[in-house]
Amino acid sequence: MSILAWTLCIASFLGGLSVEAEIARPLGHTLAVGLFAGSLLSCPALWKIPPRQRAMACVALLLVLPLLLVPAA
Repeated sequence: MSILAWTLCIASFLGGLSVEAEIARPLGHTLAVGLFAGSLLSCPALWKIPPRQRAMACVALLLVLPLLLVPAA
């Protein structure tokens, strides 16, 4: 589970960086903040206890998924 959490954390952080750099300002900034928040919530270093780690990874996925489905216009 730790490998999945680290992968999710790093992928969402790098996604936030690329969205902030590539997408126009109003929408790009909102998506980037959401991805950074998802990265923070899924970080395994913050959630050492295994049940909490799984729960936070699920919460991060649920919060980030609607942001990824918003059309990038």
